[in-house]
Amino acid sequence: MKYIKVKQRASSRISVPNFLSGVNTAYDQSVLSLSVAANCYNFDFTSGALKGSLGFISQNIKADSVWIYHNGSEQYLMYSYGGEVFYKGKSGITNKLEGIKLNGVPKAIGYRLYGEDVVLICSPSDNMVVWNGVDPAYYVSSSPLITSMAMHYERMFVSTSNEVNTLWFSDDLDPTNWNTDMTEGGFIELADERGALIKVLSFLNYVYIFRERGISRLTAYAEQSEFTVSNLFVTGGKIYPESIALCGDKVIFASSDGLFTFDGVSARRILTNLDGLIAPDENCVATYHGGKYYLALKANFESDSRFKSGTNNAILIYGDNGYTLMRGYDVSGFYSGGDTLYAIIDGKLHVQGGKCSLPKRWTVPQTDLGSGRVKRIKVLYIDTKTDITLTVHIDEKSKQFFVAGKGTASRININMPGRKFGMTVDCAAADPLISRPQLTFSFIDK
Repeated sequence: MKYIKVKQRASSRISVPNFLSGVNTAYDQSVLSLSVAANCYNFDFTSGALKGSLGFISQNIKADSVWIYHNGSEQYLMYSYGGEVFYKGKSGITNKLEGIKLNGVPKAIGYRLYGEDVVLICSPSDNMVVWNGVDPAYYVSSSPLITSMAMHYERMFVSTSNEVNTLWFSDDLDPTNWNTDMTEGGFIELADERGALIKVLSFLNYVYIFRERGISRLTAYAEQSEFTVSNLFVTGGKIYPESIALCGDKVIFASSDGLFTFDGVSARRILTNLDGLIAPDENCVATYHGGKYYLALKANFESDSRFKSGTNNAILIYGDNGYTLMRGYDVSGFYSGGDTLYAIIDGKLHVQGGKCSLPKRWTVPQTDLGSGRVKRIKVLYIDTKTDITLTVHIDEKSKQFFVAGKGTASRININMPGRKFGMTVDCAAADPLISRPQLTFSFIDK
């Protein structure tokens, strides 16, 4: 019998200096490096380490929309549920806005009307409601059925549910006057390949009109006889209305073609590395809060019994220093109220706060470590403050390790042969800190 001597060469080491590369689902795992995640949720990696994201705290209030109304020194938290509107001021007592019954989910905006701070409440199925915080609320019977609104040079510009190709605007200094007259309110019809009007924004001294498949711009400085419309952007994909948010010096929105940022002239795609994972649709909703764009949407996460399915199963949080992905919150609406971010989750009002206690995962793609040769995966070192579960994937085999959190490097002896290596980090702690994974391996020669 002839014996073949197996010689093991000196060990090689690969380090992941930080996690700033984030997630990439646009490319096959085999071409990604160990510093790029094939999947990640509920970890904040914008500092370079894996940390916990902020969570949401339930207020135990049933709601389908929420907003803040400022009336002089008084501030009201207002929300709707089941067609009724409720408000709560400094006293903390919740009251119902009497005489009002809505058929649609409302949005609201504050305005100084004839010397009073009023709130204008609008929905796609109802006439505008006006309330001054003291007297009974009343309907504006002449108003259109409003789907979105923007105040611009003391006029209200709106898109509507019943005339989807028409931009309506109110009288100057009076958003409750919708009489169509050259000296009062009016409308502009926009009928071309860009489709229905879905959102209006006052931005950069213009009214930007977002449509199903494009963007138009209205110049509306003075008399309505001088209003002019120009078309700026057209896309083959469908733009989703509730994803559109004014974010400082730009607008961010989602469409069936992906995520876009718009500077007032042109649009460009962003976060293409998340193609295949995020899949926004008509149900996605967004807001801008604290310098970040929050988008609740559908994501193609792997099946996991720890999470229930929902209309929106993910939140993408995008800012100048990067992005994070959250899983497990089914958000149907956002509202940025000063320092507080409100969210409607599972039909209840929540506020952002505390650390996210939901399960967290970072998946390292399964790659050949730069060579298709057989290797012996020896040892993994990783720093973790909290307990984690580490699942190592070598070719078709997997092995799980429990790693106790101690704040210094932990050594995990793997000792498995194979061509491809990958791993999954799972953490249940609300406030993790995970950094500096290092892997040692050697090639096996026969």
